[in-house]
Amino acid sequence: MKIRELNELLDGRFPPALSCDWDNDGLLVSPDPDATVSGVLVALDPSDAAIDEAEKRGCNVLLTHHPLLFDRISSFTPENGVSRRVLRLLSLGISTVACHTRADAAKGGVNDALAALLGLSDVVPFGDGIPRIGTLPAPLPVREAVAGILGATGAKTALYSGKAPGSVFTVAVCGGSGKDCLSAAAEAGADLYLTGEISYHARLDAADLPMLVCEIGHDASETHVVNVFSSFLASAAPGLRVETFPYYPGDGFSGARLDI
Repeated sequence: MKIRELNELLDGRFPPALSCDWDNDGLLVSPDPDATVSGVLVALDPSDAAIDEAEKRGCNVLLTHHPLLFDRISSFTPENGVSRRVLRLLSLGISTVACHTRADAAKGGVNDALAALLGLSDVVPFGDGIPRIGTLPAPLPVREAVAGILGATGAKTALYSGKAPGSVFTVAVCGGSGKDCLSAAAEAGADLYLTGEISYHARLDAADLPMLVCEIGHDASETHVVNVFSSFLASAAPGLRVETFPYYPGDGFSGARLDI
């Protein structure tokens, strides 16, 4: 399979039409789109560590959820983190492909998988079509529901805002940044809204909403995307070598605690 064909395969599973207008994903860096795929490394982010791992494992494609090229870059020099990674990818002959918000919105994508992790049923899209809402097998006390969320996602901690209900039965989920779906989640009848992160001002606004908002970290809410992508490729292209680069919540931070 050629790199170009792999990108087309991903486009078929996660249609670009589902992407948000502001997004930038797809085949972003490729020294030769017609090269044969030697292996695909699937990761959450196009980090230096992921590039190292792709080189180590002999994978000439790095498939990620978050795009390497997002904000405008005015120059490509080793001093800039993003451009340094682009230059390194090109020198190593590694292409990078990203499926971002279209993978969030797609059926069986990031948010459906997050809902499945929590054991939700009767899951449907709401709002702009990206987040999902469903129900637990039975109503749970808030503490028990939150403990289940932390256990299912591997998140180490959570931030809470809004109003805690008497029990949690209907749960809305939006991996990553979910501040734009707060009101829609409340209007859809969620007792609890799980997302990666919102913002300070969104937390203030959440105080007026009749639901509990639970932020577990952008990374923790999307680490399972590695399984979403790798499982798809395993079924759609059985002969393709697919490797995974697991991400554990907190890996992106070198100093979680500072003793002063």
